[in-house]
Amino acid sequence: MRIVVANSYAPWPVTKGLDRLIMNLLDGLSVRHEVVLVTMALDREQLEGLRAIESPRIAVRAMLAPNKRSASRRAWHKARNAAAAVFSGVPMQVSYASPREYLDLVAGAARDVRADLVLASYWHLYRLPEALPDVRLALVTMDLDFTVHPRRVARARAGLPRMLAASRAAMAERIELEAYGRYDTILTVTEADADVLRHHRATAGKTIRALPLALDLSFFEPGAFERERGRVLLLGAFHADFNDDALRYFLREVWPLVRGRNPAARLDVVGHGAGEDVRALAGAGVEFAGGVDDIRPYLGRCSLMVLPLRFGGGVRIRMMEAAATSTPVVSTPAGVAGMGLVSGREYLEAECPGDMADAIAGLLENPAEAARLGRGARAWAERNISMETYPDRLDALIEAVAFPRTRS
Repeated sequence: MRIVVANSYAPWPVTKGLDRLIMNLLDGLSVRHEVVLVTMALDREQLEGLRAIESPRIAVRAMLAPNKRSASRRAWHKARNAAAAVFSGVPMQVSYASPREYLDLVAGAARDVRADLVLASYWHLYRLPEALPDVRLALVTMDLDFTVHPRRVARARAGLPRMLAASRAAMAERIELEAYGRYDTILTVTEADADVLRHHRATAGKTIRALPLALDLSFFEPGAFERERGRVLLLGAFHADFNDDALRYFLREVWPLVRGRNPAARLDVVGHGAGEDVRALAGAGVEFAGGVDDIRPYLGRCSLMVLPLRFGGGVRIRMMEAAATSTPVVSTPAGVAGMGLVSGREYLEAECPGDMADAIAGLLENPAEAARLGRGARAWAERNISMETYPDRLDALIEAVAFPRTRS
């Protein structure tokens, strides 16, 4: 089968969880199908680097994002996208992710290879069905943002900031639901998200399925590094508001309690986007590593990882990576939602600051219990997200989506 994967922004090099998910999807599909990735790069170095992921069964068609081609183009696109937000109600991030040139590139690639199926990654590509009316399309939605917006708005500061957040949320929700209406098939990343859409008025009559997930477990082999006592890890792309909120919450309300019980504890904050105001919140024992090329040493050496998310959607790739490396995890319910993990067996759940601090301190004081949780998480990963079974799991889904009548 010939499959086109449209992902607005280049997933290579891998710098965030979404990149990992897309790369795994490409690898899984290419075992039995011919795959074309159509994407945009943010600079010429990234554009050239995309050659690294090409193989006999994976081709890449890429362009430099139109707003990144020159200073004048940046100014023009910023003004145009701002005008679209004001007069057409299209959020600026959606306009940046789906410029007409990119939609034409996707459509051209699908026609050139006579694609059997086009997988459009994220609802920002809501206009793509207009460009490909005669090709079977499926929308891959990484998050149901409309279910997250109320919590996002509630956490904004009262007054004007909250009013602006509510306005942005309403604008995005309109486009998101319009996207679901334009695609006949919608693929979510968790069964829980699929169930939400099955019961929503905007998706009546649609085919809705959960996309299987996978990770190269051999790449995240447990035991590659020696764990260090008292070392806590917090991973995230902190440009995202849910990760920024989680970091601030943890530094303000949880970490001081952990240090009060274990003064020698250290916290490694790993990921891009932690601003100076956030760093100013950090107390003793906190180190900011910024973005790193390889997170495995941090996963392998820490005593445990924390997922202090208070809102968010989709699936947490960092939880999958932690499970693959047998890393013990303490998480809020939001941090592992929809993944089928069992608290006490594969991670520890803690919703309030005191409970989270107690869980962290307890695992720091009891390495044997931490190791037991880590082994449970790895066993979950082997059962649920192994690349060895991924092609079979993907094929069952892809055949049903590409040939629904034949399959039925």
